[in-house]
Amino acid sequence: MLQLETFNIYILLCVIAPIIGAFLLTFIFIFEKQIDSLEEEKRHLELEQDLQRANILQLNQQIQPHFFFNALNSLLSLARMNRKEDLVAGIEALATFFKFKYNDHDVLIALKNEVQFVDSYLNIQQLRFGHRLTIRKFIDHEAFAVKIPPFIFQTIIENAFKHGFEKHIGPAELSIYIKKMDKFLLIEITNTQPNSMARQPSEEDLQQGYGLENVQKRLELIYGLENILFSTISEEQLYTVTIHVPA
Repeated sequence: MLQLETFNIYILLCVIAPIIGAFLLTFIFIFEKQIDSLEEEKRHLELEQDLQRANILQLNQQIQPHFFFNALNSLLSLARMNRKEDLVAGIEALATFFKFKYNDHDVLIALKNEVQFVDSYLNIQQLRFGHRLTIRKFIDHEAFAVKIPPFIFQTIIENAFKHGFEKHIGPAELSIYIKKMDKFLLIEITNTQPNSMARQPSEEDLQQGYGLENVQKRLELIYGLENILFSTISEEQLYTVTIHVPA
């Protein structure tokens, strides 16, 4: 009787073993396919990240030459007016710019570093415009540690000079307001502009949107379209750029 039970168990095992083996092989096959799929997805994400980095670097390179040439033009104006002391101060500010420019930059940098970079530009422009230029600046100290893409701040301010202050001979006022909120960083930059720009902008004035479009593209690449707010308001005498990015 014991031998018959043993024989039945042996037969059962012979029947079940191939089934179990088939299940195991199927499980291993599915598991390997999932691993391959995850690896392929990982490679795809890495390629997307590399592409985004390349796009960001390309957009950065489009921005930096404009700042450099504008700064040189400012120094040239000081030299022509024989303002030697102001020229020396301007060259020192430009040296600060070079120090920042040729450092390695991550995709995001501390706002404090960006502000120091912009201050070197504003120092040059303050020398150039003299008493005509008034700068009002409020930056929340808690905002200094927030990281933002490099050259974002500078591009907006450069536009204020190129397309606003250089277009008319009246007073030039620049207002910079930056505050860290609970979940986002608020950047608001306002500059005076000629009345004619708000009514009938020239073709050159319309190019103002190029630098700002560049800024918006980089913000979208880094944060995602759904996580940012980017708006511009052109009134009769004021032009305002407002940005919200995650803090």
